[in-house]
Amino acid sequence: MWYASAWIAVIGGVSLDGSVRALGGGGAVGDEAMVRVGRVTADGVELPQDASGLVRVKAYTRMVDVDFSTGSVGGRAPLRYRFQLEGVDAGWRDPLGVMRFTVRFNDSKGNAVSGEEFDAHGQSPGWTGALETSAFIPRRASLEVPAGAARLQIWMGSAGPAQTMGVYALEGLAVTLVPADPQQASQRLELISGTGSLLDQPEGTPLGWARHGNRLGVAQIGPRRGRPPLMVMRDDRPDAFGGWLTGNEHSPLLEGIRRVDLEWREAYSIGWGGSARQSYAYLPAGEYRLRLQDVTLEGQPMAESSVTRIVVVPPFYEAPWFRVLLGLAAVGGAAGWVRRATRLRMQRRLDALERERVVDRERSRIARDLHDNLGADLTHLALISDLAQADAADPDKVRKCFDQIFETARNLTRQVDEIVWAVNPANDSLNGFVPFLSNYAQHFLSAAEVACRLEIPASLPDTPLSSAERHALLMLVKEALHNVVKHAHATEVRLRIRAEGSLLEIVVEDDGCGMAERVVEGDGTGNMRQRAAAIGASLERWSSPGEGTTLRVRLGLKGSV
Repeated sequence: MWYASAWIAVIGGVSLDGSVRALGGGGAVGDEAMVRVGRVTADGVELPQDASGLVRVKAYTRMVDVDFSTGSVGGRAPLRYRFQLEGVDAGWRDPLGVMRFTVRFNDSKGNAVSGEEFDAHGQSPGWTGALETSAFIPRRASLEVPAGAARLQIWMGSAGPAQTMGVYALEGLAVTLVPADPQQASQRLELISGTGSLLDQPEGTPLGWARHGNRLGVAQIGPRRGRPPLMVMRDDRPDAFGGWLTGNEHSPLLEGIRRVDLEWREAYSIGWGGSARQSYAYLPAGEYRLRLQDVTLEGQPMAESSVTRIVVVPPFYEAPWFRVLLGLAAVGGAAGWVRRATRLRMQRRLDALERERVVDRERSRIARDLHDNLGADLTHLALISDLAQADAADPDKVRKCFDQIFETARNLTRQVDEIVWAVNPANDSLNGFVPFLSNYAQHFLSAAEVACRLEIPASLPDTPLSSAERHALLMLVKEALHNVVKHAHATEVRLRIRAEGSLLEIVVEDDGCGMAERVVEGDGTGNMRQRAAAIGASLERWSSPGEGTTLRVRLGLKGSV
């Protein structure tokens, strides 16, 4: 059976003259408490207690756990209790017990469709220790009627945590049925009737209500002359439960209803009557008094509180020898700080020298490119010009010389663009490298009448890529494309670029004639491997006759910009 419940207990009863009688819980049995401190543990290790109830805890203990155990005195079962660790807790505390008032939506067969639970714990505002003088606190709830709901049922019970004990009383329970048709008027129903059986006695039953549980005596009423009774639940035993519910035939019908508005007033005092554990984290050094006291079901003290002393031993750093050691450590720390500052200055100097070395290396590379590439083409351009002058009388030869001059000049322009692109720091990223490489591959292969298929993600991470890395990768791809045009007799080249996580992968694949493995390694592969090793990249190249050639370069990326 689905329902929520509240563990509620009261000693005493309700007078038959229509007023609520004071619910006295009885006094203590002598001065002997029914609850005591069972054990104290520090970070899971049980601590010994001396005869005076003193417990010593080491400093820096992460968690101190106090176990409370209950017993019986004079044949009486344990009632509620409360505790306070002076200096830590602001006041008396109860182990948390919870009680619930539940609204349930049932279908036409009495099965639950959905429900809403309303918790109560501690003591209600205005609680004085007796129902006759305590204030009843109003509560309201507005609930949408779910699909398939046929009736609205109210549940109250004490089948919550077994150790929860206290008293709960409810009055003025009413529901307003709001129809789905705005033209119809809302209907207000009082759910606690002034008629029923034995309404002048605690064991009476209001019309439309029924008891449930394994101890029906938990559910009682508070007779009130001329007024509907209080719905009360009293539970002074942790091994039993019971409560109230509205019968299905007296539960409001929900046909044509879209919302229900509930109102009720309640007063309660809720506590705990069984074993429990309370934890305190990182208690500062000092002495604490843990007070433990039995209380009635209504929360009134029954006896003098017992006291357990908990002493957190002062930390070692308050000892004189530690102060001396601390002074020596301060001197050592100052010396270490000076040493560290010196090392940082030296490291900054080394970093500056490394940057200068990188700049010098980049300058040397640029000078080498200018000499090896531009220098050779410029010399070739001069030779062609001389030939054009020597053959000025032959128009065909002069035209061929001019064509060569034009092609060489265009090649020079392309090489200058590559050098400028390589040294421009604005291109030091993956987004600056991939478009340039793609354009180069397309233009180069188009001039060679070889189809170029690009497989590049729509978006790439803006990952840093140094000038040296960009230049080396470009030269690797250039050499691969030159080999395809020169040796492969391919009709199509695929250029695939992927950047996943911290890895950049470039693949050049052709559909050419391929070659034997030993020829692959001899076709400039050594030079390409040197370029890859210089930037920390890996290079793989494989081919077989008639199946084309594939070159794959992988480079670890340093992170996003």
